[in-house]
Amino acid sequence: MSLLPPVTPLTRERIAREFDDRGPQACMTEIEDDLKRHNPELLDMASRCARSLGDDRRIMTGFGMFYRLLLAPATPSDEGGMLSPLPRVTAKTRDTIVGMIDSKGPEAFIMDVIADLEVNNPELLQMAHGFASRQKDYLLVMQGFALLYRSLSEQLAADRRLLH
Repeated sequence: MSLLPPVTPLTRERIAREFDDRGPQACMTEIEDDLKRHNPELLDMASRCARSLGDDRRIMTGFGMFYRLLLAPATPSDEGGMLSPLPRVTAKTRDTIVGMIDSKGPEAFIMDVIADLEVNNPELLQMAHGFASRQKDYLLVMQGFALLYRSLSEQLAADRRLLH
């Protein structure tokens, strides 16, 4: 089970409208700046995944919207004064996730994350599925979303264990 807050239908609508009103490029510039400051490891994972799929900008826009939905508790106009509500993914967590994928296999890993999303974050799953189904390689795009989601979930769990 993920400790990440669920995305509501209203939030999903609001973020989609934000991308429509401001334009994907403006939103992505802001999201990538946030990732560079607060979550460079996550940005690296998303960028590598997008490059491996080709059409980097389109794929990064999907990953950016996914990330923005998870970031929704922070105000979009915040200029760095507020801490990100998401954990900062470490290289250790990244290695843990890669180990999970290697031991389970990519398809089983994706199915586990989809099952988690189905129960705990169906709106986020709906966004990811809708985006991935419009791409050439559904499975690899969903693997990217699963990688990002599980990395944030695992990091949040690891951070909480440190506090106790």
